Amino acid sequence: MTTHILRTAPLKTVLFFAIILMVFVPLRAQTRADNKLAEILNTGDLFFLKEQYPRLSDSVSVSMLHLLSHAQLGIGFNRLEDASSALDSLLRYYQSELGPDNSLGLAALFAMTQLNMGRYAEGGSTGEKLVRQLRGKLSPAELSPYVFFERVGTALASVPPPSLSRPAHDVRVPMKVEAAGGGVHFQIPVEVNGITKNFIFDTGCSFGNFVTEAYAKEVGLKILTDSVPVSGVSIGLVKLATADSLRVGDITYYHPVFMVAPPDPQLDSVFTFNGVLGYHFIRDVKEVVIDNESHTFLFPHKISAGPSNMYISSNIPQIRVEIQGKPNVITFDTGNVKSTLAGLFIQQYPELVSGLEKRTTFCGGFGGIKPREVYTLPEFSLRLFDQSVTLRQTDVDLSCGGFGSLGTDFVLAFKRLTINYESMYVRGEGAGNLLPPAEN
Repeated sequence: MTTHILRTAPLKTVLFFAIILMVFVPLRAQTRADNKLAEILNTGDLFFLKEQYPRLSDSVSVSMLHLLSHAQLGIGFNRLEDASSALDSLLRYYQSELGPDNSLGLAALFAMTQLNMGRYAEGGSTGEKLVRQLRGKLSPAELSPYVFFERVGTALASVPPPSLSRPAHDVRVPMKVEAAGGGVHFQIPVEVNGITKNFIFDTGCSFGNFVTEAYAKEVGLKILTDSVPVSGVSIGLVKLATADSLRVGDITYYHPVFMVAPPDPQLDSVFTFNGVLGYHFIRDVKEVVIDNESHTFLFPHKISAGPSNMYISSNIPQIRVEIQGKPNVITFDTGNVKSTLAGLFIQQYPELVSGLEKRTTFCGGFGGIKPREVYTLPEFSLRLFDQSVTLRQTDVDLSCGGFGSLGTDFVLAFKRLTINYESMYVRGEGAGNLLPPAEN
């Protein structure tokens, strides 16, 4: 039995809503484009939607289909103003056509979009209405995402939206690669209230930043509320805090938001950390290069362009890779100390796990540590654009849905890896050096 801490940072901030819309074209609609677009929306394939919608748009006659396309593309490809406007119109004018389940999901997406844009009062108000409507109809666990919207939005209502200032030149800061579980974490220096501590750099931290209670006290974070439900290994409660600013090198990020985790004796005995730098900063800085040769993070002054192979779901990047010549979408989570695969991978590639023995390992995160049964692939290859990557000793989790998560070993497979939230891509450059597989 091996202890393999895949998620030693306490993340996955909120249970979000991956809506699979069941869109029905009204009878009055006669165009082939209407039916085609409805079919594409129902697949949930955002890359295909992004490709096809401009070709179909002029021939689509149903306004609701246009709005659904703008909402999904806006959220997925970081065009939040477009998404917000489309969601608002859908909820105002098309609830009867959408039906109650889709309308509820879209209302949740609207609340989260408002929070992501710093429109906290509006997001909180939407959350409060949803909680009032659903209380008594859902279990506490099912209700917790809506409570998150209500409490976060209400607590932050008087806090300005985050903003960023930076110099007119590239910013480079040191990167520390620290052993954790069966892999590593990437640490980045973050200054708050004159105190600099290393944070985990984590594309999988889905809302604001995540810090320990001890850190919050040390640097003097302003606590706004407690009892905010978040999801990790289990659903638990955290405090919500803010500060005037945080600094990464010469970049200043104003009014950052922090989730403050209570002590966890089980997890703390295995792993300690100060904080996690998450989604909002990484999104707003627009581009970061993880340079494994120089052991630095580079934040370019001039944001580069390139073809898109990434979209956002639940505030976490999903990237398109190729496995055995077939495209697949997989989560990209730099807080994951080692890449993992899951149930959908087994369904699509049963021959790759055939004959492998199951073993028990452990994963940890917010809410503690839990056992899991896995297969372990000695080697596993994929392509990112034109770059081929081979990962080693990759666990395939039998208990998890989805396709899987690419972690820090994937990043280390390149000399440099660019993460770009403007053109929405992840691109590797040069072959890196993988760390040797962790000993069992």
